[in-house]
Amino acid sequence: MALLQQWGVGSHSDSHGSEASTWACLFQSIERDLGRMPQRPVLDFLVQYFVYEFNWMKQVIHAPSFLAQYQLWWTKKQPLPVRDVEFAVLILRVSVYAAQFLPSPSHTVDSIGGVSLTDIRNTCSDVGDSLAQACLSLDWKGSLVRVQHTLFLALKFSCEGRTDRFWEGLAVSSRAAQKAGIHADAPLSTMNGAQNLEREIERRTLCSLYVLDSHLSRQLDRVPFLPDDLVADALPQLRLAPDIGTDPNAPDSFTERLMQVRLGRFWRNFGPRRKIDYDPLESEQRYDRFCAEYLPTLSPAFALEPDTQWDGDLPKLPMQRQLLYIAIFDSICWNFRPLLLLKPAQIARLAPYKQVLLQSQKRRLALAALKVLEAVTALHTMFGGSHTRFAAIIFNTFEAAVLLLGLCCHGDCIFDHGEESMVLLGVKAGRLTRDKALQAAEQALRRLQMLASVSEMAASGAHVVTQLFIKATQEPASEPLIPIASSESSSWPGLLLNLLGLDDYGGDRTSAEHADSSWVPESIPTMARDDWYSLSQESRQGFAAPWTVGDPM
Repeated sequence: MALLQQWGVGSHSDSHGSEASTWACLFQSIERDLGRMPQRPVLDFLVQYFVYEFNWMKQVIHAPSFLAQYQLWWTKKQPLPVRDVEFAVLILRVSVYAAQFLPSPSHTVDSIGGVSLTDIRNTCSDVGDSLAQACLSLDWKGSLVRVQHTLFLALKFSCEGRTDRFWEGLAVSSRAAQKAGIHADAPLSTMNGAQNLEREIERRTLCSLYVLDSHLSRQLDRVPFLPDDLVADALPQLRLAPDIGTDPNAPDSFTERLMQVRLGRFWRNFGPRRKIDYDPLESEQRYDRFCAEYLPTLSPAFALEPDTQWDGDLPKLPMQRQLLYIAIFDSICWNFRPLLLLKPAQIARLAPYKQVLLQSQKRRLALAALKVLEAVTALHTMFGGSHTRFAAIIFNTFEAAVLLLGLCCHGDCIFDHGEESMVLLGVKAGRLTRDKALQAAEQALRRLQMLASVSEMAASGAHVVTQLFIKATQEPASEPLIPIASSESSSWPGLLLNLLGLDDYGGDRTSAEHADSSWVPESIPTMARDDWYSLSQESRQGFAAPWTVGDPM
């Protein structure tokens, strides 16, 4: 009973005896689960591996605070209060996420301390899920730690290519954030030092969640879980990184996330959905606003022509820069890629000036896809060019390759116009040629084929890109690669999901029910119906469509 009172769930009358029995059983379950956790040396390795190699990517946790609490956690005596049980869930889910990136060049074996990585992943997942459910039963409201460990669970699904589960995970994290109240700001002047630090970590976690929510909802054309202006008054206010000088332009380890927050806020201005009929003028206006409103806000260290003087002080800064570049150029692809849905008859009905805009935008789309692949290649090289399950590398390799091959298959030629150098986002982007596009797509295909041995997402992506590459290297088509749907179909992302047979989502099926099955053989004649069905089933097991996202940035 003392334990139950410590947890705040003690019985106050005999009528609550059955509840007390339930809590006692729950405590026994927690005690058993804690005993099933991997040995400390295994968890020590995974936690340190994550903090020093991967925390820079999403920054869901503040590494120094987390490590201090991790060391303290091992000194606690059972029975543990709920907050410490919940922290055990965070330890386990951080460990599962870190194990997704093993083996690696620095750890080439598929075991830790004689225990296989598969067993470690399974044990951490099972125990973490069980403890998380127990904590939810004991404490409905939760805290920052619950937001963090639910985010790591969502990120695990992202690494596995489970876009559906990733989306659901973000929903859970968003609810947890609002239940715990980490979005409710309070002035720093009213807090002591420890409270200031805790509030700053809450702000940073909220920003990281906002970035993921913004990117994935945009890619899926869905309403974000978090309100558009939620982070406006909850941005980080403290510099928690070591001082690297007095220059006000000097970045810290969280600057890249702030640039991503601004990116998400900018694109949220245009709403979650767009009509099927592509309007070149509207897309051009969005592009112009992006150049005028977002690009000037970039920190010098993250500008498209960056100041690299701080790279030596922040070792992960070059990698963060490429991660932001992927997000920026992917957002430009998002702005223009619906033009691939236009059929020649629709283009012919456009006003002449819009037809001119359309040709220019096709070239911009190709350049943006090339810049995505350039940034992905640079990032992958910084990872050692090795096998990885990092979804930002796998998915963006796939999607950019699909866009390039789609443009190569268009009947109207947008390449080889004799221009020495084209400009994208105010920066010279080089000459655009068909050979350059095909070479980039081929390099992307090779990367997917290499990563297929460790990632089902990469394997499915390689299968799709292979088929499109075959078509693109044949005689150029007179019809677009991706035809438009009938008026019965719903929004264009749903159309593409149905067209490619890659809707792993289980959402709106209306388009699929009304879709014209004759699209498939006309669009990609090199694929037999049986192959297409096989691909559809394969991708439903874990690969999102080209117009969804495996990992937002």
